[in-house]
Amino acid sequence: MPAEVIIGILNYGLILIFGLCLSVEIAGGCESRRQRRTVALLCVLLLLIQISPWLLFGVDTVKRLYPLIVHLPLTLGLIFLLHKPLGVSIVSVFTAYLCCEILNWVREIVSALTHSVLAGEISYAVLIVPVFLLLRRYFVRAAYEAMTCSKAALGLFGSLPVAFYFLDYATTIYSDALYAGIHAVNESLPALLIVFYVIFLTAYHVQTQRRGSAEMQSSMLEAKWSQAQTEMDAMRRSQAQTAVYQHDMRHHLNAIDAFLSADRTEQARDYIHRVQSEVEALSVRRYCENELVNLLCSSFAEKAQQHGIRLTAELRLPAALSIPDTELCTVLSNGLENAFRAVSGLDEQQRTVSLYCGVRLNKLLLEIKNPYQGEVVMCEGLPVSDRAGHGYGCRSMQSIAARRGGLFELQAENGVFLLRLALPLNG
Repeated sequence: MPAEVIIGILNYGLILIFGLCLSVEIAGGCESRRQRRTVALLCVLLLLIQISPWLLFGVDTVKRLYPLIVHLPLTLGLIFLLHKPLGVSIVSVFTAYLCCEILNWVREIVSALTHSVLAGEISYAVLIVPVFLLLRRYFVRAAYEAMTCSKAALGLFGSLPVAFYFLDYATTIYSDALYAGIHAVNESLPALLIVFYVIFLTAYHVQTQRRGSAEMQSSMLEAKWSQAQTEMDAMRRSQAQTAVYQHDMRHHLNAIDAFLSADRTEQARDYIHRVQSEVEALSVRRYCENELVNLLCSSFAEKAQQHGIRLTAELRLPAALSIPDTELCTVLSNGLENAFRAVSGLDEQQRTVSLYCGVRLNKLLLEIKNPYQGEVVMCEGLPVSDRAGHGYGCRSMQSIAARRGGLFELQAENGVFLLRLALPLNG
């Protein structure tokens, strides 16, 4: 058997592994060791499925049957074995097929330049792993994020791989309409298509990342402004309260003196308690040692009272933290704001928000829990909303956690929405 035939058969198996692994990566990758074993078994199974038609009918028949014996089982495997969404699974397989054209193009160009089929097959075998690693590093994440951000984006970015798939099979596998000219030139056309497609998706991803960074900076500025406003409001309330009680103190003392002069001790005591209650209700509540957190939570407690929301807070924070006040304000304000927004449309008895914030094992831990109604759609671990401007707060918290090497988690199960955040502290 000629060497080019042997290496061609080897490449045939390698490209199946290439396409299968790339499809899995584009669809979101493996989340566990069990899923990785499933992918390995699926790869072996698909290789075995091709042996019989290959031995009986030849490689051309296998190519014609490829959609049924490889692409369809692979798509079903992504859906039912790896639990990937239907649309993402389909587009991932078609996109991986499109990426295979890069290797086909290189093989044809090398063969044409060297006038050697063997040289083309060797270049194919040598480059298959580097091409996979480059796509995995620079293209896969961009493709996944583009396809999973919305159904419209999935349709937009998936339309080209799907169209190419059917066109390629119609013009090269089931007919030779595309091969009327020079083979190497014909192969270059889809190769250039995938190159531009990769560049476009990568640029889209970079632009999205930059927009996300700008949104985070905007959110941080809003947090600074919110913090400053909260502090100023607290100072204004404090000054106003001081002025009022300075004015009213003489009247209060006169009333207490009148009660005592009339030997009405019990009434005097009740009057003092009422004055104390009024003072405490209007002052900044002390939840913990951290004054910024006290100001923020006092402000949200007042807002909760105005909107009929029961806010329970357990705060165990020291006076000073190694986390900047702006970041602390961002995570607390955005978390509580989102929780208040979620419960504002519920029945009054359901409007409850639970807050915990403390320090454990040199980490700042934040947990906010609230009920919700309806369906929460998650994308990349974040809730999807059609409301303009909504979602920036969650992305800001996620970005802060990622930058500090912390954890950020959102869960929506059984009518309860849960936010968990863990940020490492320095020293």
